[in-house]
Amino acid sequence: MTAERDGAGGRAFEAPWGRAPAEPSVAGDETFQGGFNCRAPASAAGSGPIVCQSRINPVLPDFLFSLRWYLDPETGERVVTGISIRREGRAEPFQVIAGLEARTAPEIADGGFEIIDMDFDGYLDMRLIAGGTAGPNMLYRNWLWVADSGRFVESAMLDEIVTPEFDPETREIVSRWRSSAAEGGVDVYTWDDGVPVMIHREVDRFDGPARCTRTFFDRIDDEMRETGSGACS
Repeated sequence: MTAERDGAGGRAFEAPWGRAPAEPSVAGDETFQGGFNCRAPASAAGSGPIVCQSRINPVLPDFLFSLRWYLDPETGERVVTGISIRREGRAEPFQVIAGLEARTAPEIADGGFEIIDMDFDGYLDMRLIAGGTAGPNMLYRNWLWVADSGRFVESAMLDEIVTPEFDPETREIVSRWRSSAAEGGVDVYTWDDGVPVMIHREVDRFDGPARCTRTFFDRIDDEMRETGSGACS
């Protein structure tokens, strides 16, 4: 893949500082955007699950996602411990995900749960904030819908990508990260046979308050190679 470049040899991203039975195996509508809505628990103190509803694809029924959670009395964090998933109109879940211990601040909506198409196949997938790291970095637990098995399957490799954003137009994953006060960058991934593969990286390194160098890397012959550098824009 050939990256579009600016005058310094890069793509000129902004700096990252300054979100049962198998279903019929029907090809997803890649233009399908979908969405979800959630109902907050009855009590802010920890009574009752967070329940979210979504139709992940037009050929499937609505799914109901029930998030079990508790408030950590020491940290005040909301801790999501499991997710049960059932079809609308059914009493029993067709999939249960347990042992999560995913922590977020209580003011974060829906316990950090989202339903979006992360692999651009026309089926919505789900993710849950797992926790923050240095600076603005955010880590997620990610599950992709697999139509052949009718299940959400965790993507360990996607879990490793910091603060991923998913662009359905370019079919790319953009990760804006910061490793220290003096270094941050942007990584770009595409899907290759079900695996997110980095194709482009920009690294900003600060030397003092006014001097910044941006270095560009691109995937060439299956390895990331430095392809240019210049002043940070």
